[in-house]
Amino acid sequence: MSKELKDKVVEQETADPIMKKDNSTSFFNRIKKQVKTFNLKNNEYTTSFADTPNHVDESALEKELREKEKEVRLQEKELKKRALELENAKKKFEEEQRKIEEERKRNELARAEKERLEKERIAREKELERQRIEKEKAEQREKERLEKERLAREKELERQRIEKEKAKQREKERLEKERIAREKELERQRIEKEKAKQREEERLEKERIAREKELERQRIEKEQAEKRKRAFRRKEKEFQILEDKKKIEFLQKENEMREHENTLLSLETTLISLEDKIEEKKLTISTLKNRKADKEKITLEEKRLNSLVSQKQITQKDIASEKKIIEKIQKNLEIEYKLDGLKKEIHSIKKEVINEDETAFKVKYIDNNIRNIFVVSLIYIKTFILKNIFRIKIENYNKIKTIAKNIKVRIATSLILAIALSICFLITLKFISSAKEHYVSFGETNTTAVDTTEEMKKQKEAEEKAKILEAQEKAEAARIDSDAQDEEITAKLAGTFTSYSFDVNRQVTVNKKIHAFKSASWSDQGDVIEPGTKLTVNKIVSPAGYLMYHISSGSLQGQYITANKKFVSVDSKNDQLDNFISRPVAIKFLATQNVYSDESASKVRVTFGSGAQLNINGIGIPNNRLIYFVSDGSFVPVNPIRVIEVNRETPKSKNIDNSNKDSSNSQNNQGTTR
Repeated sequence: MSKELKDKVVEQETADPIMKKDNSTSFFNRIKKQVKTFNLKNNEYTTSFADTPNHVDESALEKELREKEKEVRLQEKELKKRALELENAKKKFEEEQRKIEEERKRNELARAEKERLEKERIAREKELERQRIEKEKAEQREKERLEKERLAREKELERQRIEKEKAKQREKERLEKERIAREKELERQRIEKEKAKQREEERLEKERIAREKELERQRIEKEQAEKRKRAFRRKEKEFQILEDKKKIEFLQKENEMREHENTLLSLETTLISLEDKIEEKKLTISTLKNRKADKEKITLEEKRLNSLVSQKQITQKDIASEKKIIEKIQKNLEIEYKLDGLKKEIHSIKKEVINEDETAFKVKYIDNNIRNIFVVSLIYIKTFILKNIFRIKIENYNKIKTIAKNIKVRIATSLILAIALSICFLITLKFISSAKEHYVSFGETNTTAVDTTEEMKKQKEAEEKAKILEAQEKAEAARIDSDAQDEEITAKLAGTFTSYSFDVNRQVTVNKKIHAFKSASWSDQGDVIEPGTKLTVNKIVSPAGYLMYHISSGSLQGQYITANKKFVSVDSKNDQLDNFISRPVAIKFLATQNVYSDESASKVRVTFGSGAQLNINGIGIPNNRLIYFVSDGSFVPVNPIRVIEVNRETPKSKNIDNSNKDSSNSQNNQGTTR
């Protein structure tokens, strides 16, 4: 059955019942109307023509209606029979289409299967050919290997023969040398005995002379110590007098600076009033011009305006000079304060050294014997490592610790540690290139050169203005919180690598006066931020583990501030950085590094040497520092100078509990301390 025939059948199926219904309905309606019309006419006819014999027979009409109704029913049955035949034809057509579709699918599957089998056959043939060629090559290689082994065996046998001959010759030479050496050794021992006897006599003589010299030296040293004490008492009085004079001078200079500041304040007030008068005069002149007043009045007002402008310029010059004077006085005061503090520190050190019976490079030890301060410092460092790192009980540890508080011993300890750390730093320089592969620096900026003459003039003017602003900024910068300055210094010393960057969404408030930074380096200082300033931040970066916020809006957009909760409090946040972030990698130590048992990194668990590796599970942010979370529950501070991330290799990774002894030995071999 074609598509056109199918559509025709469907149309007939839908249209025939409707047509049937409409035709039957319209036919009966027409009959009813005719009967009604006929009855009305018949009634009229009977009323008007009652006596007329030609009237319609009602029974004949009813009979005619019944016959027509039968015809309609017959037509209806015929239509239903035709619709049923069409439905059967439709089902038969759909069944034939389904069989044809199934046959097509079976043919496609058979063809695909045939193609697959053909491909498999070709692949098997290729694989067999490849195996045959591989087998031939393997046989060829085996032949070559056997030939090489045969030649090697022959060479080895020849080498062994030559080696045996040489060994026999060497043995003869060795025996001859041993005989000569024995004779020489006997002669040397005889001479050595004679010399030892002579040295012993000389030693006894030298010890006698040394005792006499030591007694003389102690006498002279005692006299010199008394002289130093007397000289120090005299210098102490002089120093106290100078200190009182210096205090008076500081007060005078501070008063002078306050006078200049008051003068500056009055000049600035005058300047503001002059600016207001100038604006009023400008407004008056503009009003007169608009009203078309007399030229004399306008000229008079302009002269007054020029006078005010000249007064303003003079006032501005006076303000600039006063600022320079204040800046100069302030700088001098700062330098003098620093020098005075340095003098006091030196004087205190001298006082401590001179007031003791020992010299500057010696101190009394726990056994009441005089020892060199560097020897005492080394003993203290050794006992500290054994006590706090290796957990070994040390006798007289408290006494040694008390002696180590001596200023001379402290200085010696600092020098020794500085030398050790310098050596470690030089060693780690070899690993800087590898460290740079894992950590990215922030805040790289480009500068542009001034090309034209006009730009150079503008730059010169800007530089002059910048000098004044710079002086003010320096004065403001010097007044930031001391704790914030300490943090900046510590972060600079730790390095400027940026190890990680995390996206955040936080509203923060500055609690103390701090610096903003133009890049994440702790060195490129920007504006000074006052307490109470509210900021929006979108990133946390970590130069050398110290956390910084990246400001995302406002006048400070693009700059960085410390993320230390001591200085910056969080008002609201939309992130989950309080929890550990999953980071399944391994870390490798570039230098000696402590591993801690707590997040605050206060309790040392074990110390690893350079080259050790540990698996980590994540990274967190306690105490304003990034810290690694080790698989066994330990913690390692993030420091790109000492630690880098490497690929995780479970079989080669070390466990802290099992490798405690080995790592400690490696630390002792390196001779470094943290």
